[in-house]
Amino acid sequence: MSDAGRGPNHEVTRDGGHAAKDVDFSTVGDAQANPDVRGLFVPRGLVVLTALWIFTAWVSLFGFRPPVQAQSASYGPSIELLFATIGVGIGIGWPMLRLSGRASKTPLAQSLFDAIAMVVLMQVVLWPLRLVTAWSLERTIALVLAASLSTVAIGALLSLGSGSRNERTRTITMVFLVGLAVGPAIFRGLVGLAGMLAGAFGTEPLVELGTPPALTAASAPALLAHLARPLPLATSAEDTVILRHAMVGCAVALALAVVAALQRRSAATQPSNT
Repeated sequence: MSDAGRGPNHEVTRDGGHAAKDVDFSTVGDAQANPDVRGLFVPRGLVVLTALWIFTAWVSLFGFRPPVQAQSASYGPSIELLFATIGVGIGIGWPMLRLSGRASKTPLAQSLFDAIAMVVLMQVVLWPLRLVTAWSLERTIALVLAASLSTVAIGALLSLGSGSRNERTRTITMVFLVGLAVGPAIFRGLVGLAGMLAGAFGTEPLVELGTPPALTAASAPALLAHLARPLPLATSAEDTVILRHAMVGCAVALALAVVAALQRRSAATQPSNT
């Protein structure tokens, strides 16, 4: 057979013969059609970055030397800040990493894969903290549930933008997720500003506003920091209400992500059927 009759998957050997190249046909079609789209992959880099994030926060808050009086009360404020920092990583750092990279071919599956890896890694940090705190088992399980619900909900919302190559869609998704993360802080700031203005004009605030449970449940930093407080040691009625809001929010986020995934699949298969 002449060289012209041989396909592009053949190469000439040193002795003048021909041999077939090893080609991964499972990715050729996707690479040619969508070179900027990435398939499902194991999030090794995310696991390393998550571990570094937690380790850096731990060292920054606790240091390498134990406190003079090693009591549970000594670790309380630092543990609360630690989980707030972990919440910032879940609510802002993780979406920023994924939305700044290539679009995902399977955004929902990839986000859930990422979420599972992060939740498993957090267990290594969370459960040993019972040795330095006075948390009850119920309170620890509530914190584990909150971390899991928050991570899955953020992953579901993240999949709405990580599968798109449109920069505007990805930017809007990132702005929305940042708004969820800092929502309770903005609310408390506005309430404090209103109180200062009321005091400046010599009037009393009409009501004392607390952060709504739904707003706390939607924010990963606020939710984890709230449940990682030094007191109370057991789960309170307020914690139960916030966890219920977190469950509802997670279910809504997953429903939206599933509907978006089905619509994306339908749109992808429609041209081939015509």
